[in-house]
Amino acid sequence: MTRIISKCKLQKIIILCIGCLFLSLFIMKLNTSAKTGSPYYIKVNKQQNCVTVYEKDKNGKYTKPVKAMTCSTGVDTPLGTYNTQSKYRWKLLMGDVWGQYSTRIVNGILFHSVWYYKMDETTLSATQYNKLGIAASHGCVRLAVTDAKWIYDNCPLGTTVEIYNAKDPGPLGKPETIKIPAGSGWDPTDPSKNNPYHNKIPTFKGVTDKSITWGKKTSLLSGVKASSTTGEDITSKIQVTGKIDIYKAGKYKVKYSVTDVIGRTASETVTYTVNQCKEKPKILGVADTVIASDTTVDKKYALTGVTAYLSTKKLPKCDINVKITKNTEDTYTIDYSIKAENKLTGKAKAIVHVDNTPPVIEGIYFKEITQQQLKAGAAEIKKLALKGITVKDNYSKLSADKVNITVMKKDDYSYFVTYDLTDNVGNITSETVQFTYFKGVRIDGVANHFNLPDKTVMSEDFVKQGITAVNSENEECTDTMTVTINSTDNKVFEVTYTAKDKDGSEVKIVSYFTINGEAGTGSGVTEDSEGETENSMIKDQKANTGNDAAASGEEDQSMD
Repeated sequence: MTRIISKCKLQKIIILCIGCLFLSLFIMKLNTSAKTGSPYYIKVNKQQNCVTVYEKDKNGKYTKPVKAMTCSTGVDTPLGTYNTQSKYRWKLLMGDVWGQYSTRIVNGILFHSVWYYKMDETTLSATQYNKLGIAASHGCVRLAVTDAKWIYDNCPLGTTVEIYNAKDPGPLGKPETIKIPAGSGWDPTDPSKNNPYHNKIPTFKGVTDKSITWGKKTSLLSGVKASSTTGEDITSKIQVTGKIDIYKAGKYKVKYSVTDVIGRTASETVTYTVNQCKEKPKILGVADTVIASDTTVDKKYALTGVTAYLSTKKLPKCDINVKITKNTEDTYTIDYSIKAENKLTGKAKAIVHVDNTPPVIEGIYFKEITQQQLKAGAAEIKKLALKGITVKDNYSKLSADKVNITVMKKDDYSYFVTYDLTDNVGNITSETVQFTYFKGVRIDGVANHFNLPDKTVMSEDFVKQGITAVNSENEECTDTMTVTINSTDNKVFEVTYTAKDKDGSEVKIVSYFTINGEAGTGSGVTEDSEGETENSMIKDQKANTGNDAAASGEEDQSMD
């Protein structure tokens, strides 16, 4: 009997073992089916604390990213590929804290919400929640409640989870996370009907109807701030719809909108009123000017450099009215006016002076030079020419350093020195004199004279004023000097000074006197019979130099 019972027990044991074997095979088949049939593949970038969920493409491979989540991993989060094993609505975690919507990845590593002090959705750790996005866990993958619940609801057991490290968060990037105030206790993404954040949206400050000054630049975001559902500053996310024209009086609608990172949106619409400008338009760039005689004074000239503004708004130049009045041959008056959209008129006036008068260079004289200066050359002559020079002009502010001096050697004993000066409108003064080394008789004080008064009497006594003659023995011979005055129009006079030495040699110097501003017919430079440029004021100088040598039949060697 005992043997029979033992045999029956053995049969039962065998049947039980076979049943367990079939059950194990069924479970294995079930698990295999879950692994291969899961709609999603989850990749956890441990380095970047970012989760990306993929679904299958048309070829059945998990290549299509569909969702990204920000997470918090930890030092002990293992790298590798795993399959989810179990799920828990609430799960007791290390440290006697709790997590919602937990899904086991491997061993003690789970997806779960940020932990709670109790199995109570009002006891969330705000400090840990605000760490989402950085490593903070003991190895699990922490998520916002909405993300943990999504995996819990949508990813069946057996779903593949790959944990890896990379600098790139993933194809969808790393989502922003919302911050909550200390002591909040609620995850704002928790779908619980008791969540107080369900009734909250972002809020604005400073969004009100405003009245602004016409033409005053206004920022539509000035003084405007926005806070998220949880009170976090999200001013940088504000979007503004609508524009205002600060140069057109009227009322304008402006809409402010903002969306926080959990998708909550708020908007407000206000009215901006642009008040009418009460200022007169201003015409800028109007000033008295001086022009050359060949300049045309017309509207184009009058508007050159001129602009008009109403407050800060630049007005079209074509709206500026210009009236040009010729007062005299030398002056114009230009009246400007413009009427703006506020019906007020701005005005301005300018005087234009026509400058026909060339500048004056004072201190130009026919000069005697020493033998040392003669031998030093043109550079030394130029320095000598600059001494005592002053300039003046009726309108332009000029200085002596603006005078251009050109030195040209005439012969072995003299240089032509030309002074040129141009004023600001192009009037030119040019005068040439001669600097000479005298060996025999000489004449001092000769100069050109321009712009003499109309009543000037061109007498011998007048033109000899300040002129002296000295012979080769250094004796004054001014009394024997003769003067010849010639003129064809009683405006320009050619004055020739002639002085003789004891040996009969003579020197002649020609200067020009002009009355009433007429320019001289020349600067004293003429052409000799051989075509060589020569100054008429010393045409006979060659005969004068070296007379002693000529008389003795010897070559002059005095220039040592």
